[in-house]
Amino acid sequence: MDLSRFLRHDVEEQAATGLIVHTPASLKKQFVIPEPTKSLLWVTFEDVSKIASPMAIKMTISVSSGEVETHVDDGHNFFGEPSLIWTKLPVEENDELEKEPMYYPSYSRLSPKHRYQYLSWLRDITKPTNLSYVFLYYYGLERHLLIGNFESAVSEILRLLQHHDRGTFRAYAQESLIVATLHRKRIDLLEQYSFIRDHVSNESLLMRKALGKGVEAKDLMELASRVGFKNHRYIKSRPLDFEKALQSKLTTFEAEYGPLLDVVPADDMRCKKSSVFANYSLPESVRAIQIPQLVTDHRFQAAALQLLVGAHESLKSRK
Repeated sequence: MDLSRFLRHDVEEQAATGLIVHTPASLKKQFVIPEPTKSLLWVTFEDVSKIASPMAIKMTISVSSGEVETHVDDGHNFFGEPSLIWTKLPVEENDELEKEPMYYPSYSRLSPKHRYQYLSWLRDITKPTNLSYVFLYYYGLERHLLIGNFESAVSEILRLLQHHDRGTFRAYAQESLIVATLHRKRIDLLEQYSFIRDHVSNESLLMRKALGKGVEAKDLMELASRVGFKNHRYIKSRPLDFEKALQSKLTTFEAEYGPLLDVVPADDMRCKKSSVFANYSLPESVRAIQIPQLVTDHRFQAAALQLLVGAHESLKSRK
């Protein structure tokens, strides 16, 4: 499916105002949405009868020469995109922001009053709003990460993170950013954002490895259970002492063997297909990306576990 036609900008309707939606005659307000937000929106002027479920899978079945053949539409379920703005759906003025969360939000399923709130917020996405509206816009940005304007979407998601770092949004946005930039081999786009590197996960460690950054003792303490370390006595009772002892062990290890993150060569990591994207309208064939598995690699786990045990024994001997 050629998605470009759904992003067309009618000269008379959009050049001056940014976005025109169907509103009652009494409502003269026009939604002037600035760049880069305007260009990252998914918009359609199609009839609302084409609205599809975000989870829809379009399949055709045919019988030829006694054999049944199936074909799955590879159009990425565009009409099921949750953030897709249907310009023919009504909007009703409303100055009271919805406080309750709207789970799995979709523009087509919003009430006219909620659409008004969402479109109004798009004029300045840095302003506080219902987190459901942030997720709704973010769904469309994820689609761009995978099949659209990649670099602009990265910048816009980073902007959202700086102004809406709450709830579950940070976890979803960080993981999708790291995975997408690793997949595109454009991890350099995140290098200046330390708040993403500070997060400890398999993906964030892959990011650090790609950037030539290392780990610290506090990172290994956070990963302790995942690498098989079970005795958390000193981590809980004497965290600062444990961190100091562990950092000493880590410094000695890396002086002799090199960076801990390099104990597993990049081209020798097992990969696992995983979907870390929140946009539930994208088919699994698009969402699923092969992600190298560093944290679960036995070589990384053995080295990290050795350091954690060493730090524990060091404190134990000082009793």
